[in-house]
Amino acid sequence: MSGMDKEAMLEELRETCEQLGYTIRYEKGDFGGGHCILKEQRLLVVNKRFTIERKISTVARALGELGVDAIFVKPAVRDLIETERGRGDGA
Repeated sequence: MSGMDKEAMLEELRETCEQLGYTIRYEKGDFGGGHCILKEQRLLVVNKRFTIERKISTVARALGELGVDAIFVKPAVRDLIETERGRGDGA
């Protein structure tokens, strides 16, 4: 993961969500895609049972859906978001 450890990457993704005005919550639930975006509450809910790797890819994919073009995102984080966005399109 381009030199960044998993905890650090998850933290970077959380900070990116906050830049967009979104909060991440980790909860138990039956999420088909692993996450749920509640735009009215500006909330991203992620399945807390996921491994850290799945949490990272899930949050990155959600950020791809929300769009990060208008904010500064570290290159390693942007690369991950772009990779996950591509993966989410029927891959």
